[in-house]
Amino acid sequence: MRTIAAVLAALATCSVTDAQTPFHRAEQDREITYWLLAPESGQFRISHDFTVSRPGQRSVHSFVRKGSTVTQAVVIGLDTGQTLKTYNVTGKDVNALGYYPDPTPDDTVVVQADLHHSLAEGESARVRVVETYTDAERYFVKDGQLVWDRTLGRPWNVVVLPAGWRLESVSVPAVVSLDAEGRVACRFVNPRNDELHVVLKARRRP
Repeated sequence: MRTIAAVLAALATCSVTDAQTPFHRAEQDREITYWLLAPESGQFRISHDFTVSRPGQRSVHSFVRKGSTVTQAVVIGLDTGQTLKTYNVTGKDVNALGYYPDPTPDDTVVVQADLHHSLAEGESARVRVVETYTDAERYFVKDGQLVWDRTLGRPWNVVVLPAGWRLESVSVPAVVSLDAEGRVACRFVNPRNDELHVVLKARRRP
């Protein structure tokens, strides 16, 4: 076991960048929360945080999955608490910016929010995206049963059932709990490099 003195000595040999990187306030980009709305609507709310740090970058983006439509998108700058100007663009528009190494299909719908200024070298911006998705093919009611059938790409994913619904089955292991409002919340961990396919079913409480 290393002594405190040894740890301090090791830190003293690190550069400022080396010492700060593991504790940077913007490192955690890997969790997303889904709040399922009334299943008859086919809608759910999504919230996720992420960071951008490319020098010269002036806008941030949330890419909408094919088959879903997005409304009520809000992007908040977490460093200032201010709501950013937000609107929809296409994948073609985003590709032209050259921010991302992998291009997206030109017809992809993308939520874009404008930062208050272009990022300088060594600067980053932390944002929170909140959106309402409509996807009646993956979220619906059948024979009185709520069905949520979706692939999850993040390592940590939380799905919260609507109020008044109880979990009946789920296709993969989940940590099940109640949130502060008494709604059932399912937490899924995906340690793999591919997507996790989740089929969740629930029924109304008597």
